[in-house]
This record gives sequence, structure tokens and C-alpha cells, in this order.
Amino acid sequence: MAPTRVTLIGAGPLGRATLPHLLERGDEVTLVTRSGTALPGTAPFAGDVTVPGSLDGAPEADVVLVVCNFPYGRWPRDWPPAIAQVLDLAARDTARVVLAGSLYSYARGPRGPMRQDEPLVDTWVNGRLRRIVWEQVLEARATGRIAGAVEVRGSDYVGPATGPNAHGGDRVLLPALEGRTVRPLGDPDLPHAWTATADFGRLLARAVHDPAMEGRAWHVPSAPAVSQRRLVTMALESIGRPDAPRISPVPTALLRLMGVFSPDMRRLAEATYQFTAPWLVDDSPAREELGETHTPLEESLRAAMEHLRQE
Repeated sequence: MAPTRVTLIGAGPLGRATLPHLLERGDEVTLVTRSGTALPGTAPFAGDVTVPGSLDGAPEADVVLVVCNFPYGRWPRDWPPAIAQVLDLAARDTARVVLAGSLYSYARGPRGPMRQDEPLVDTWVNGRLRRIVWEQVLEARATGRIAGAVEVRGSDYVGPATGPNAHGGDRVLLPALEGRTVRPLGDPDLPHAWTATADFGRLLARAVHDPAMEGRAWHVPSAPAVSQRRLVTMALESIGRPDAPRISPVPTALLRLMGVFSPDMRRLAEATYQFTAPWLVDDSPAREELGETHTPLEESLRAAMEHLRQE
């Protein structure tokens, strides 16, 4: 059987977590980034997914795997041209599209666990954008413009090299490691689901090949929910540091004030609802239908802290 030709758009935490699984399966991977990042086993291609026409020369693909992301404040500017380019590229080769998604489009407020089959609603600007992105991909599939579509959705990342903006990653773990005050969003004592980047990458790679996943959204199996305070405490315990972290949440009013001058801060203030009520995810379909599971949270946190210590 010929190898699957995968165009992987993005080399951030999810791109790097997905790539080893693709290479292990023998896929031919073209890695698309603005700078033409060269990672072992890939063919680099320099192209900006937000600039019309910049992907026209990309090699042929069977699957376009979208793991790129943009700063919060630039989503309204960047996502519309990005998804238009993705669909043009996939339509050129009648390829499938696999999207790395989020939980932003589900209804806000106190609620039970989010289900992957519930209706998506206009909760806020960025949530509305992600709903529209998925709807456009599904429409392209329904009209035969592309060969198929899958969206894999996860909660806030945990694991090594999540970057400075991950609410369960470097943003809170680095100050804890350095003995500084940790400044999370919202209520630090509410249960919150955390998704290991390793699990996210594995399920994205599976979506490239598994016909059972076609035409649907799937939630990545995540570890049992714990609070932000407990998450940071567990991270310190994982490297033999039993000291309790100092935690002082960022006031939402301050974020709103900063949002007057910064689109990123404005979108971040809008996202704080995710930390003012329990943030829970129903991931049973991936567990029961696909046999997937989660990486123990302690293991993900230990890997994250070890990476930060090495850095």
C-alpha cells in the first residue's frame, strides 16, 4: 500500500506531538510553516496559511492536517483566510481535512460535561469563529469538494513544550518551578479538564487513517479533572518538591481593562468563563468506540517540569 501523503500545517505543540505517529506509520509528511521549519522525517514547505495563494505550490496531499493556531486577538483576522486556504488546498487534490479543534464553541455557564455531539453555539467571538471553521469544512465534505473531514477537540494542554500561553502549561508551571507566584485565570479551586498533548497528537494521527472517525468531531480522552491549584501542586510533587505553590489569580477586571488596548487581552478576558465554573468533558465515544485512553496526569506534568528544568 502506498504511503499516505500528509500536509501538516503547523509545527507547534500539537504538530510536534502528532508528527512521530505519522512517521511511524510510514506517511510522507510535508510540513508547512511560515519559515519552512525542517523537522526530521519531513519535507519542509514555507507558506503562510493566512496569505491567499501562499500554499499553491505545496506538494499533492491525501490529507491536510491543520494544527496551526494564532494569537487570541488575531483569530478574527487570521482564521477566515486560513480555512479558505486549507479548503482550496484540499479541494485541489480531493484530499481529506483533519482539524485540531477546541471546546470554545460549546455553551457557557454552569453545565455538565461537554459532549462532542451537542450543538455548537455563538458563545463568544473566538468560539463563533471555530464553529464557523468546522461548519465550512463539513459543508465542503457534504458537497464533495473535499474527500472527508474530522475534527479532534481537546481541552487546555498539559505536557512538555506547551508554550507560554497554555493555561495548564508553561504559563503556570514555570513560575511554580522558579518559586514565583502563579497567576491563573478565574477560580483556582474548580475542577478543570486537562488534555495531554501526547494524547491529542496520537488521536490526530489516528484520524488521518481511521475511517471510523470520518465525518465527526471527537474529544481527546483527558485525565480526570483537577483544579488549577491541584495541577500546579501535582507538578511540583512530580519532581520531588512538596512545597505548596503561591497562587494569586489574575483579576478579570484587570484583563478587561488591558483589553481596551490589546485585542489579545480582550479575547483572554472573554475566555475566563472557562475557569469560573467546572470545565468538564465527556470523552466516552473515543474511549468506547476507538479504545483510546489518557496519559496519567502525573506523567504529563513530570515530563513538562523536566523539560522546563532542562530549558
